[in-house]
Amino acid sequence: MAKRSSILGGALLLTAVNLLLRLISIGFNVFLTDRIGAAGLGLLQLIFTVGMFAMLAGTGGIRVASMCLAAEEFGHRRSGGVRLAMRTCLRWGLIVSSAAGIALFFLSAPIAAVFLRDLRAAPALRVMGLFLPFSCLCGIMTGYFTACSRIRQMVGVEIAERLLSVLLTASMLIFWAKDDLARACCAILLGSGLGSVFDFVLLFFLYRRQTRSDPIAGGRTALRRRLIRLCVPLALNDILRAGLTTAEQLLIPFGLARCGGAERAMADYGTIHAMVFPVLMFPAAVLYAVSDLLVPELSRCRAMGRSLRIIDLTDKCLRMTALFAAATAGFFFLNADALGQAVYGSRDAGYYLRCFAPAVLMLYLDAITDGMLKGLAQQVCCVRYNTVTSLLDVLLLFALLPRWGIGGYLFSFAVTHAINLFLSLRRLLLTSGYQPRFSDFLRPLLCLLCAALPSAALPGAVTRSVVFFLLLGGFFLLFDALSARDRQWLRGISVDRSRKLG
Repeated sequence: MAKRSSILGGALLLTAVNLLLRLISIGFNVFLTDRIGAAGLGLLQLIFTVGMFAMLAGTGGIRVASMCLAAEEFGHRRSGGVRLAMRTCLRWGLIVSSAAGIALFFLSAPIAAVFLRDLRAAPALRVMGLFLPFSCLCGIMTGYFTACSRIRQMVGVEIAERLLSVLLTASMLIFWAKDDLARACCAILLGSGLGSVFDFVLLFFLYRRQTRSDPIAGGRTALRRRLIRLCVPLALNDILRAGLTTAEQLLIPFGLARCGGAERAMADYGTIHAMVFPVLMFPAAVLYAVSDLLVPELSRCRAMGRSLRIIDLTDKCLRMTALFAAATAGFFFLNADALGQAVYGSRDAGYYLRCFAPAVLMLYLDAITDGMLKGLAQQVCCVRYNTVTSLLDVLLLFALLPRWGIGGYLFSFAVTHAINLFLSLRRLLLTSGYQPRFSDFLRPLLCLLCAALPSAALPGAVTRSVVFFLLLGGFFLLFDALSARDRQWLRGISVDRSRKLG
């Protein structure tokens, strides 16, 4: 009972914080749209893509490795082993991330000229290179706090860091960058970098205060072997996936430019990736919170041989995610135009939001599946799946974008994500021992169609939404998508949580 309450409490807290942070990010994107426009957002997104590749190369899988190692040591009540694991991870992360940051700093001009085809991106890339080690070390620290169930301290620091970053960035945009796009991109990266320094210093201070009295214990050689076994496949996965993702992202605006104008292509790219996807993935905060908690929980279960617990978690997470994804996809599809106008004042944002709304069904399931696979130490399989699907995506984008434009991007996105989800789910079922029924995934889709079709004919976004959710809930009960056992489980969790809060 205590463990279940702990997981639920952590998930609720992380969900609330992730929703708040995503809401801040969406609001900030609205501000950025007014300052630099959709084309400027497109350039900024390309800079972030290159920077993310450098950061993932510098992290080398160390965040998930630190989470798994700390969770295993914490589960066995070896506080000295936790401290040794963190010291090893921080040293490894500092060395690798510093090398990646130095490379990004000195290669910023060639990258901006050759790959981004815009020299205005070079100063922002240099700023990102300077602060890259702090971003990577922050990931290691959040892995420790998540693994050791110290969620409240971590989220307090993250909220403060995000607010500080937004305040610093907005001030620099208004008083320094003004209408200069190069300075604007530089200001955004500088504000984010200073926030990561603040984040790491505060998290490290809290970590040292909590573990100062714990002696470092355990076999250093054995721990390094465990770290390497975790980091190598994760690093390969991250670097290969990030490299191919970077190629994908660079191909999109340039492929669209061959189908139309360059300025329009960059604006479409900025609209999709900087406007639509943040809104589309906003509700997924709950899934990423649960996914982060599932990594250490499944690592502990695997270390202690608790196979029934793994099967139960897999069953509940997959079925509840399917229901949640169906509700979210229907809501976005029915209200895409209203949301695009309300959030960004953009018809294009509403149009693309409706185009990508059905992909929620795949994206949300993939998010929870990825977390469970990492917790079950299936990193090598993730490397294979992500590499194959990303390579396929690059080939499809290269072939289809110049001919079909946005239609080619949508086709490639749907095909590659469907293949990746199928392969990941198959591996999860084989590893966990869970055997689902096909109807567990068919019923949410059937309920979605039955609820969305009559709701689409109604006027007004509020009316459509209310009727849709009422009908969807009714069909969930009618088709037994939300079974009596599920309702009893949810009621039990609600009662436990209410008692704890009381």
